[in-house]
Amino acid sequence: MQGIVRFFNLLHILLVVFAKILLVVMVLTIFANVVLRYGFSSGLQWSEELGLLMAVWFSFIAMVLGVKQNLHIHITLLPENKLPPLVDMILRKINDCVIIFVGFIFLRWGIPLVAFTMRSILPASHVPAGWLYIIMPVCAVFLMYEGLTDLLGIDTDDKAVDGYLLGTVSLGRILKGGKNG
Repeated sequence: MQGIVRFFNLLHILLVVFAKILLVVMVLTIFANVVLRYGFSSGLQWSEELGLLMAVWFSFIAMVLGVKQNLHIHITLLPENKLPPLVDMILRKINDCVIIFVGFIFLRWGIPLVAFTMRSILPASHVPAGWLYIIMPVCAVFLMYEGLTDLLGIDTDDKAVDGYLLGTVSLGRILKGGKNG
């Protein structure tokens, strides 16, 4: 099981790096298009499609990272601090099940969506429209993994991953694994 956790931790780190790259490239592309359009009266035809693709991909990746860090939107109807421990635990398990279910829905309907939209081509970039949504089933796997590990109480060594992203933990520590999450 620790091998699977290490694998997903490495993928998590790659997702964070990829999200950063997406954000920088998206901002630079849109900025260049604005400068070219308003400064030189000629824009990049494909920049809007590329910006849209990167925004969709960034949104799905941010959702996965939010679930991993427990930063996603919570609807709190009952005061969490005042609930009995059993009720609190049951509500957390229901939350995990909802995350797994959402991941399953994204996977179940994301694959046909990608297959269907691969038939159409984006007009400016001439890229299959399915590339816009291909991130959906990929992120679905991450959602289901995070939901399952939380549901089953599996240590995913989140503190080591956070430490690596902050520069305080080496990659070797992530690869070695451990009980620090």
